[in-house]
Amino acid sequence: MNMSGPNSGIARFLTKICDLIFLNVVFILTSCTVVCLGAAVTALYMTAMELYRERDCTPVRDFLRNLRKVFTASTPAAVLLLADLTLLAVLYRVLYAETLLFPPELFVLFCIAAVMLTAILSWLFPLLACFENTFSRHLGNAVRLALANLPVTFFITAVNLLPILVLLFLPQFFGVFLGVWLLIGAAAGAYVNLFYLRKIFEQ
Repeated sequence: MNMSGPNSGIARFLTKICDLIFLNVVFILTSCTVVCLGAAVTALYMTAMELYRERDCTPVRDFLRNLRKVFTASTPAAVLLLADLTLLAVLYRVLYAETLLFPPELFVLFCIAAVMLTAILSWLFPLLACFENTFSRHLGNAVRLALANLPVTFFITAVNLLPILVLLFLPQFFGVFLGVWLLIGAAAGAYVNLFYLRKIFEQ
């Protein structure tokens, strides 16, 4: 048996890793501009789905094509994503502030709101990537699916919050983790999330 041929499991695995690295790099570069952030996340999931389905996919070219395709439709989701990122940044600043910036009860309430918003967005962007619908219906479907599939919601939310979780609980490893995440993390996270989401979407 040829374990190193182009059709071997090892070759396919390494090819997939390279595809995810290319996809992650182009995603990081485009998402650095706030204007493209929402569309970049949607295009990330669209391209990761093409990779998952073993289609003839060129990550960079297909990502840029998908980015143009979903730019307008992703704008409302981008606003929610920016609100979520801003809230998470404020909470992190408050957590490590030397003085109490607002009551603990309010801090807990904001933390719950941030986690809930992240959970909804964890469903919303894959829905935008996989289906055509109005934004209001996508948002409603994201809320319903998040509530109806709580174990999956917990998992994909944890994957999407992984950089923050590592920063909070394993700060000594954050430098190494950040390097890996910038190389492949976002694309790998989308790919892993789609393993569970695809099964639900195809029901």
